[in-house]
Amino acid sequence: MALPPPETLREASQRSRVIWSYWLVILCLGLPTWYSTTSIYRAALPTETMLAGHDDIWYSIPVCLQSSAVPPNELTNLAAKIQESAKGPQGLFKFSVAAEKTCSQTLASTTVSLESGEGYEFDYSTQTATFNARYQKGDLASVPTQMAMSLQSLFLEEHASIAYLLYMNGISNDRIQAFIHSLPQELVAEIQKSANRAFKPSSNYHLTFTLFTASPAPSSWEARESLNAYIEPILHALSSTSNISVASQVQLYSSLSPLIQPQQSGMGWKLKKEDLTSFVNTAEWPLSPSIGTGPTVNFIAYVPAQKYIPLLLEDSPSNSWLVPQWGGITILNPPLIDQEDSELGLKRLPVHLDEQSLIPAFENFQTQLLQLLGVPHSSKLPLQERLKSFQRLSAREAFVDSEKAFFDESMVGQVYFPDEHKVAVYLPLLGPIGVPLVVGLIRELKSLLGRRKS
Repeated sequence: MALPPPETLREASQRSRVIWSYWLVILCLGLPTWYSTTSIYRAALPTETMLAGHDDIWYSIPVCLQSSAVPPNELTNLAAKIQESAKGPQGLFKFSVAAEKTCSQTLASTTVSLESGEGYEFDYSTQTATFNARYQKGDLASVPTQMAMSLQSLFLEEHASIAYLLYMNGISNDRIQAFIHSLPQELVAEIQKSANRAFKPSSNYHLTFTLFTASPAPSSWEARESLNAYIEPILHALSSTSNISVASQVQLYSSLSPLIQPQQSGMGWKLKKEDLTSFVNTAEWPLSPSIGTGPTVNFIAYVPAQKYIPLLLEDSPSNSWLVPQWGGITILNPPLIDQEDSELGLKRLPVHLDEQSLIPAFENFQTQLLQLLGVPHSSKLPLQERLKSFQRLSAREAFVDSEKAFFDESMVGQVYFPDEHKVAVYLPLLGPIGVPLVVGLIRELKSLLGRRKS
């Protein structure tokens, strides 16, 4: 086979210029363009500012101080002294105390009415939804210290909840840890339990109340009246932080799971605690799924078959239990009524459950709803103030925004782009085009070295 004619000097020079031109375009234009178009934008975080803020807690409880016995100017000075005295350990937590004329209307503030009396007292009025503070007449100087102690004691759980959330999310320091260790162990355990059973913060919740009966009766219930009495006040108080929808239904012939076998006892029939995990017959009971935005909270009132009445739950005075991040269940044993035209005195289940007979169930539902929403459990605070605490603690907007950012379609495709997909994209480019370019560069370098040696 004839060899190709030897390459002339002009041809060799032209070939070198072509190869180096290709590589010049790749290095100076191709790689920068590829890097700028495929890199993921990372916003700069104010790390120094964030770390510097670890030593301070920006969370404070707003308190509105009002009084008809103290002049306005003096009341303003008194509010400042109470705020200074009510600081938490080492200034960790604060109360933002303001006189009535300068009170903020943007937050769920706690109102304290200060009046003179016989000795110091601090109690709550459910009618006016305010704390009434009475001080010894002529002894206004002792009010800041006394009221500061009252406020710190009442809202200890709210401050502890904030400290626990910061600690669990890695935003902590020595002062926060020392504060948590100084708390009563039963309070820390209750806060931890509350965090585990409550739903994540949301702007929407769907409540479903269902009456399940094992037989054809009862077939109706006064759910609307009971909801207005026990649930509606909570929904109204939380309307500024969350949109909560309510639905109710009745399901007849709802038999228990075959795994549930009530045991006969001296008081009737008994369910053991180990039966509770399989109590809800999900295969046959039509429960409302979570549809749309926000979680669905299920509340079940179960009326057993007449032969199992009364059906009691072991070691549970309320005959109910809570399923974390799902809902609450109550076993309802309605009083049996005389069967009509029965000479033997036979009893039967009522066809209709009135509001009176539903009191035990809806009292349980009210408590369970507060627990599932994460409302503080403090026995020192009345319900109105606990709901205000929930409004202050609610992080629904931040949670919704973080979910949107994390699952944004423009970010998911970039962050979760598998390596095998990159190989599938770049291999056709590196094969047919990259190999000739690399081989040509190697030959050119060898030729350049050969010419220098000669």
